[in-house]
Amino acid sequence: MFKGMKKMRIYHAVLGIFFLLGATLAQAGIVVGGTRIIYPADQAEVQVSLKNRDDAKRYLVHSWVSNIDDSKAPFVITPPIYKLDENRQTLLHVVYTGDKAHLPQDRESLFMANIKSVSALPEELRDKNTLQFAIKTKIKLFYRPTALSDTAAKTAWQSLQFSRRNNQLTIKNPTPFYVTLGQLKVAQKEVKPLGKQDTPSALSMMIAPFGEQIFALPTDAQGPVMWTAINDFGAETEARQQAL
Repeated sequence: MFKGMKKMRIYHAVLGIFFLLGATLAQAGIVVGGTRIIYPADQAEVQVSLKNRDDAKRYLVHSWVSNIDDSKAPFVITPPIYKLDENRQTLLHVVYTGDKAHLPQDRESLFMANIKSVSALPEELRDKNTLQFAIKTKIKLFYRPTALSDTAAKTAWQSLQFSRRNNQLTIKNPTPFYVTLGQLKVAQKEVKPLGKQDTPSALSMMIAPFGEQIFALPTDAQGPVMWTAINDFGAETEARQQAL
């Protein structure tokens, strides 16, 4: 099929999606500073740092904000496309462009910051068949209304309410903040969320403001519930325990 074709370049864009839970994530040389973005309503913008820690490769970085369903969100990121040279760093500026009155004022709103990077093709490979990887990172962006304080956000996870019915655990969140669980165990047995198995844990382990989430309990799990959460800085809180 390819006989007689001397110079053919084949490019495959392979997309990897990563939800961040640690302090930082490095993929293909690009380090994203932070695992979540808190956007206070009274600020004109927030910033996200990017660093290329590769000494030999440049990367083209494309960034944007979307809704959970990947539809367009009322934010812009500047620069939207940026060439990050070897061992250099830059700042992304995230700006809300919508009408603040259109978002709930009594609770947080959730969006996704998308950062996709692909390495530059070395000169010696430009006339050869090539396999390239585009790495896409998704970071939660929480829009926090002015009425909600950072102090209250720090302790929101402690207000979760747990109830058991047969082999199901229901967790209610009575606060106006999104709470993302780090660990969840009953009688020292790990508890898994119900729902789609392909949903990333960063979303399936999250309880929306004034919402609830249902989890499957092991049949022999009899005892207290233990949980941790992920705070505004992407770190895991201490563990708490409550009787069921």
